[in-house]
Amino acid sequence: MRFTKKKEKQPAGDAPAELAVTNEESDDAAEVPDPVQVGWPSSDPIVVGEPTAAFEPNAVGEEYRRTPYRPDTLIDGWSRGSFTIRAASARGHLHRYNGAPRQDDFAVALPNDHDRLIVSVADGVSAALQSHIGSTTAVRYSAQWLEETSPDDIAGIDWHSLFQNTAWKLTELAASVLSLPEASAEQAEQALATTLTCVVCEPHPEAGLSAYVAGVGDSGAWILSDGHFTQVLGGKQPAESGLSSSAVSGLPRVPPEIEVVNVLIEPDEVLLVGTDGFGDPLGGGDGAVGSLFKSLLHGRVPTLIEFAHTLDFSRETFDDDRTLVAVWPTKHIGIH
Repeated sequence: MRFTKKKEKQPAGDAPAELAVTNEESDDAAEVPDPVQVGWPSSDPIVVGEPTAAFEPNAVGEEYRRTPYRPDTLIDGWSRGSFTIRAASARGHLHRYNGAPRQDDFAVALPNDHDRLIVSVADGVSAALQSHIGSTTAVRYSAQWLEETSPDDIAGIDWHSLFQNTAWKLTELAASVLSLPEASAEQAEQALATTLTCVVCEPHPEAGLSAYVAGVGDSGAWILSDGHFTQVLGGKQPAESGLSSSAVSGLPRVPPEIEVVNVLIEPDEVLLVGTDGFGDPLGGGDGAVGSLFKSLLHGRVPTLIEFAHTLDFSRETFDDDRTLVAVWPTKHIGIH
């Protein structure tokens, strides 16, 4: 695993204020379940430590837009070319209880003219009532933009243009959502705000995969290598006061600088891209949740249902929506 970071500055005059986000890592001192030994497949979630209360999920309530249809859980996975992926997005326990829609989403694209993989992951900001629409729009638009405009050398991707254009797309959509002739960026933020993390990866000439990762907001990316998680982008950073905050900056607010990370995924490593519903309980990866996903992912590729079932684990206080996309170099894991 090797990775390098750089900051891409936004052109002068285009930079709204950047908002800081903070949170504390979880305390993962619970007994570690083995996803292969917990009775999967099962309708019961995997329990990590103290579980959340059991209840029947609620349907999406009237205060949210109910069309287009939005399922509780989204699952995908396949192998093609140099890539094998598993992906899932699940409504959290809080939203299942109160009838809110899943505010996370993901999209994946495979350009026909390149052996290349594009992944977009978004987490709608809970304060925005229609953020589930914002997250879906952001992942689909950004994946399409990257597929159509990425140069032959992915090191030359204009990440500022990606996030700026996605922000404009959300602002245009806000007018329709709010039934207005046009909407301001502030109105779009109040209605559709969402984080967005994007990855473009391709085979490395020597081994594994090379990926560029960039994002706005607190969704993150990790490398699972030799039983250890290394966070390469995103996540909540602690404030100077030591206190945590749930405040999140997302599109259509584009920060003055975009952090871009170039990471090499070695043959026996896994690239993970996920929202804070996964990242917060994972913490530094040394506790029970980290051990659960090490058992699931390290040295093996789980089935689609097994992957989604494990992501939907039950642990008290961690009730946010969860989205996770895992990427392996196909030719190094015996899948063709």
